Amino acid sequence: MSTDVSKAADKLAKLRAQADRLAGPVADAEAALVAAQEAEQARRAERAVEYDRTFLKTWTAQAAERSDRGNELHAEFLELLSAEPWFQACVAHRAERYKREKILTAAQSAQAALGDALTIPEQRWYDLRIIEDITTAVDNAATALGAAYAKELEATRNAFIEATD
Repeated sequence: MSTDVSKAADKLAKLRAQADRLAGPVADAEAALVAAQEAEQARRAERAVEYDRTFLKTWTAQAAERSDRGNELHAEFLELLSAEPWFQACVAHRAERYKREKILTAAQSAQAALGDALTIPEQRWYDLRIIEDITTAVDNAATALGAAYAKELEATRNAFIEATD
């Protein structure tokens, strides 16, 4: 056997011996890592259950607070809306439509009471697109705020679960 082959074989034997000596500690370290990961997963699962139980005890109060605040904001909205000149003009315009409807109905009733042929036209209503536009804009903005709040709730839950106390 040549010296190169002999040296390579000796080196391989030394490395195998070294690997055998390290195999035990590596296996122990791997087992410790698996155990630590399982313990962390169990801890997180316990924290998730604890958070969920606590949340279920308080969700009705939280939802009631959001509902009450929503009612307050709705009343504020209606008050502010009523003060807007464009809203007042829109209300006045719509009121004139209702007044016209009442006039047409009264005229139809008068014709019917007199036995005359009914020649008074039916009331025509025109959609107010502004309402749909406002509703769409409000719904879009509210959906975005709701999604942001959902992220906050999830972040709070995750922070609680991640906490190490």
